[in-house]
Amino acid sequence: MNSSNPIPKCMVCSALMVLRFDKKVPVHWACPQCGLECIAPQPDDHALAAIYDESYFTHYHNGSDPGIVREMKRATYERQFRCLGAPADAGPRRRLLDCGAATGFLAELAKECGWDAFAIEISGFGAQACTKVLGAERVYQGEAHEAYFAANPEGRFEAITMFDFIEHVRDPRSILKWARGRLSPGGALLLTTPRVGSISWHVMGSQWFHYTQGHLWFFNPESIRTLLHECDFSTIEVNPLPKAITIGYAIGHYARRTAYNKLFSPVARILDLLPARIKRRRLWLYLGEMAIVARP
Repeated sequence: MNSSNPIPKCMVCSALMVLRFDKKVPVHWACPQCGLECIAPQPDDHALAAIYDESYFTHYHNGSDPGIVREMKRATYERQFRCLGAPADAGPRRRLLDCGAATGFLAELAKECGWDAFAIEISGFGAQACTKVLGAERVYQGEAHEAYFAANPEGRFEAITMFDFIEHVRDPRSILKWARGRLSPGGALLLTTPRVGSISWHVMGSQWFHYTQGHLWFFNPESIRTLLHECDFSTIEVNPLPKAITIGYAIGHYARRTAYNKLFSPVARILDLLPARIKRRRLWLYLGEMAIVARP
């Protein structure tokens, strides 16, 4: 290993990391102690910014009916919302902030469920979509720790959600500490992220479908628990995350992606022969992710 690319230390436990796939992928590291994985060195700002343009959200469609995709994702969010409890009736202090809000499906559902919903999204395309749902005073485009909302100048929330978000940020510890500081007493942080050690992680190896462009960190239950405890969260629940998926969406989003099409293309060709009504049917699948609820 040359001096320009030194062996990184684990962000969670400070152990020296090892290459996850030897020299085949010289930037993908794994901690032999706690199991955390990361990309080092990370892509520069220009490379990351190029990822989150309008094309990043094409996986919401992939030939599927956008309405079906919307309801599919909302079903996943609604199941996870139960972990937060119901907001108080017409209470103005039941504020929910969604970090990495994409085009606002989760924020829209939270609003319908009685939350005063806010959103942070780094992409201009996504932030504009969120603004149509929530209004400009409840949407911030940019980095989470710089967020300001005209409708909530004190920046306090009873719930913060991070669905498929923490794996994208440069410094997860900093973001989790920021979230801890934004939570009101009795509040909760709800996050989802790929799970190192899941069945799909074991089976797929280097072609795991969560090893995608823009993902910088990969946690297992031990590493995310440790990090959350360090950030002053005391009650932490970690569970496998079921997702609502239609067969049609799975064909478009998983089976045809270049990184792992050798595994799924034969299956995709067979599934594509199914009647449209079958391909629209919603299934609950475990795709190698976990849901974490953390409370101070």
